[in-house]
Amino acid sequence: MNDTMSLVDTHTHLALNEYADTLDDVLNRSRQAGVDTWMVIGTSLDESAAGIELCKKHPGMYAGAGIHPHEAGKQEKGWLEKLRHLTGEDRVMAIGEIGLDYYYEFSDRYRQRQVFRQQLELAGQMGLPVIIHCRSAMDECLAILDEWQRDDIPVVFHCFGEGPDLAQQILDRGYFISFTGLITFDNARQVQKTAQYVPLEQIMLETDCPYMSPHPKRNVKPNEPAFIVHIAEKLAQLKGLTLEEIAQATTQNSRLFFGIG
Repeated sequence: MNDTMSLVDTHTHLALNEYADTLDDVLNRSRQAGVDTWMVIGTSLDESAAGIELCKKHPGMYAGAGIHPHEAGKQEKGWLEKLRHLTGEDRVMAIGEIGLDYYYEFSDRYRQRQVFRQQLELAGQMGLPVIIHCRSAMDECLAILDEWQRDDIPVVFHCFGEGPDLAQQILDRGYFISFTGLITFDNARQVQKTAQYVPLEQIMLETDCPYMSPHPKRNVKPNEPAFIVHIAEKLAQLKGLTLEEIAQATTQNSRLFFGIG
């Protein structure tokens, strides 16, 4: 990338232990690659709190706070008030990641839906954008969002891996779609078609690090924000655009979505 381009990694888990001893190096490599803004996402109260503390130490770093569907069944009395307190912190720019996961079903489906609805209500009260995790539960996820129906609150479906038909249902609601290194995999034809199909003005990019290292860094663990350049390059190839055009559009989308920069 040239010196004038910048990219936003809209979904990282940099507060996890994988980066405890290497974070400064990871961020330096990220900046050198032109990735100078990071969203540190929460999947539990503890990870959300750790992410917020991290953001206070690093310019260009912002937090999402939320309870992942895998964690929904573990929440004890008072969890929602604790989350509300976290979302009031200065560096918190989103509620997430939240949603439904019927693929692994680590939490009871009823409890997942309950926790999802409560966090959507909180997002509405706090006026914060929403980051959705949805796996094998699209119909129900969209039904709950339709029930909630807050046109003034931006919504993004993160780590999208479905086909154009499901993407269209998201686009019809004015929501965003975020792509990971999945679009760089040789066998990911379906999501590559989706990446070609989705309008650039509704796309954001993410590494979802430490997971999902993109090609040609598949064997590098953990994944890191610098590698988002490979995702941007693949999207440029799929759309027949330049890397500069992809960087400019997705960075603008991300900054507007989260209200940063």
